[in-house]
Amino acid sequence: MRSYDKYRNSSYVQKSDVDPDILVTIAEVKEEDVSMTNQPEEMKYVIYFKEDVKPWVPGIQMLEMIHQINGNGDVDRWAGTKIVLYLDPTVAFHGKIVGGIRCRPPKNQQPPATQPSGPNPDWVGDNPSPPEDDIAF
Repeated sequence: MRSYDKYRNSSYVQKSDVDPDILVTIAEVKEEDVSMTNQPEEMKYVIYFKEDVKPWVPGIQMLEMIHQINGNGDVDRWAGTKIVLYLDPTVAFHGKIVGGIRCRPPKNQQPPATQPSGPNPDWVGDNPSPPEDDIAF
Protein backbone atom coordinates (compact mmCIF):
# COMPACT_ATOMS: atom_id res chain seq x y z
CA MET A 1 0.00 0.00 0.00
CA ARG A 2 1.37 3.42 -0.90
CA SER A 3 0.76 5.98 1.80
CA TYR A 4 1.50 9.64 2.37
CA ASP A 5 2.43 8.75 5.98
CA LYS A 6 6.06 8.34 4.97
CA TYR A 7 6.24 12.11 4.41
CA ARG A 8 5.12 12.98 7.93
CA ASN A 9 7.92 14.36 10.05
CA SER A 10 7.67 11.88 12.91
CA SER A 11 10.26 10.97 15.51
CA TYR A 12 8.64 7.55 15.92
CA VAL A 13 7.97 4.59 13.65
CA GLN A 14 4.66 4.87 11.81
CA LYS A 15 2.38 2.58 9.81
CA SER A 16 4.10 3.17 6.50
CA ASP A 17 7.44 2.11 8.01
CA VAL A 18 6.17 -1.41 8.75
CA ASP A 19 4.53 -2.23 5.44
CA PRO A 20 6.02 -4.72 4.61
CA ASP A 21 6.76 -6.31 8.00
CA ILE A 22 10.16 -5.66 9.57
CA LEU A 23 12.24 -7.78 11.92
CA VAL A 24 13.83 -5.71 14.70
CA THR A 25 15.88 -6.32 17.82
CA ILE A 26 15.13 -4.34 20.96
CA ALA A 27 18.15 -2.32 22.08
CA GLU A 28 16.55 -0.61 25.08
CA VAL A 29 13.29 0.61 26.54
CA LYS A 30 13.06 4.12 27.99
CA GLU A 31 10.24 5.96 29.70
CA GLU A 32 9.79 9.32 27.98
CA ASP A 33 7.40 12.23 27.61
CA VAL A 34 5.77 11.69 24.20
CA SER A 35 3.32 14.58 24.40
CA MET A 36 2.92 17.01 21.54
CA THR A 37 4.17 20.58 21.87
CA ASN A 38 2.14 22.68 24.33
CA GLN A 39 0.35 19.58 25.68
CA PRO A 40 0.43 18.10 29.20
CA GLU A 41 3.20 15.61 29.90
CA GLU A 42 2.42 12.07 28.69
CA MET A 43 4.91 9.46 29.90
CA LYS A 44 5.11 6.23 27.89
CA TYR A 45 7.57 3.47 27.20
CA VAL A 46 9.56 4.05 24.01
CA ILE A 47 11.32 1.08 22.44
CA TYR A 48 14.62 1.66 20.63
CA PHE A 49 16.00 -0.86 18.16
CA LYS A 50 19.48 -2.04 17.17
CA GLU A 51 18.50 -1.70 13.50
CA ASP A 52 18.20 1.64 11.70
CA VAL A 53 14.50 2.00 12.58
CA LYS A 54 12.86 4.90 14.39
CA PRO A 55 11.78 4.19 17.98
CA TRP A 56 8.31 2.83 18.67
CA VAL A 57 5.72 3.90 21.26
CA PRO A 58 3.62 0.76 21.76
CA GLY A 59 0.31 0.61 23.59
CA ILE A 60 -0.32 -1.64 26.57
CA GLN A 61 -1.50 -4.58 24.41
CA MET A 62 1.78 -4.62 22.50
CA LEU A 63 3.80 -4.25 25.72
CA GLU A 64 1.96 -7.34 26.97
CA MET A 65 2.76 -9.12 23.70
CA ILE A 66 6.48 -8.36 24.10
CA HIS A 67 6.25 -9.63 27.69
CA GLN A 68 4.87 -12.92 26.27
CA ILE A 69 7.54 -13.07 23.57
CA ASN A 70 10.39 -12.32 25.99
CA GLY A 71 8.99 -14.25 28.94
CA ASN A 72 9.79 -11.44 31.35
CA GLY A 73 7.72 -8.45 32.47
CA ASP A 74 10.79 -6.39 33.37
CA VAL A 75 11.28 -4.00 30.42
CA ASP A 76 14.94 -3.60 31.41
CA ARG A 77 15.42 -7.25 30.39
CA TRP A 78 13.95 -6.89 26.91
CA ALA A 79 17.20 -5.88 25.19
CA GLY A 80 18.08 -8.46 22.54
CA THR A 81 14.47 -9.59 22.05
CA LYS A 82 13.58 -9.98 18.38
CA ILE A 83 10.09 -8.99 17.27
CA VAL A 84 8.35 -8.44 13.96
CA LEU A 85 6.56 -5.10 13.51
CA TYR A 86 3.66 -5.23 11.07
CA LEU A 87 0.70 -3.20 9.88
CA ASP A 88 -2.66 -4.37 11.23
CA PRO A 89 -5.39 -2.63 9.21
CA THR A 90 -8.05 -3.57 11.79
CA VAL A 91 -6.70 -1.40 14.63
CA ALA A 92 -9.34 1.03 15.92
CA PHE A 93 -8.72 4.42 17.53
CA HIS A 94 -11.56 6.40 19.13
CA GLY A 95 -14.08 4.08 17.51
CA LYS A 96 -12.71 4.38 13.98
CA ILE A 97 -10.76 1.73 12.07
CA VAL A 98 -7.47 3.47 11.29
CA GLY A 99 -4.90 0.67 11.20
CA GLY A 100 -1.85 0.53 13.40
CA ILE A 101 1.40 -1.13 14.29
CA ARG A 102 1.40 -4.52 15.98
CA CYS A 103 4.19 -6.92 16.89
CA ARG A 104 4.57 -10.69 16.94
CA PRO A 105 7.39 -13.14 17.53
CA PRO A 106 9.52 -14.08 14.53
CA LYS A 107 8.46 -17.32 12.86
CA ASN A 108 10.14 -20.45 14.23
CA GLN A 109 11.25 -18.63 17.39
CA GLN A 110 11.65 -20.87 20.42
CA PRO A 111 9.41 -20.00 23.37
CA PRO A 112 11.21 -18.26 26.26
CA ALA A 113 12.86 -20.49 28.83
CA THR A 114 10.72 -21.00 31.88
CA GLN A 115 11.91 -19.63 35.17
CA PRO A 116 13.77 -22.24 37.24
CA SER A 117 11.75 -23.74 40.04
CA GLY A 118 12.80 -23.22 43.62
CA PRO A 119 13.05 -20.17 45.84
CA ASN A 120 12.31 -16.86 44.17
CA PRO A 121 14.60 -14.15 45.57
CA ASP A 122 12.24 -11.44 44.28
CA TRP A 123 9.24 -12.82 46.20
CA VAL A 124 8.04 -10.53 48.98
CA GLY A 125 5.08 -12.61 50.08
CA ASP A 126 4.49 -14.82 53.08
CA ASN A 127 7.48 -16.39 54.78
CA PRO A 128 6.96 -19.22 55.49
CA SER A 129 4.36 -20.16 52.91
CA PRO A 130 0.75 -20.36 54.11
CA PRO A 131 -0.43 -23.88 54.98
CA GLU A 132 -1.98 -25.98 52.24
CA ASP A 133 -5.73 -26.52 52.39
CA ASP A 134 -8.14 -28.88 50.67
CA ILE A 135 -9.36 -26.38 48.04
CA ALA A 136 -8.39 -27.67 44.60
CA PHE A 137 -8.14 -24.28 42.93
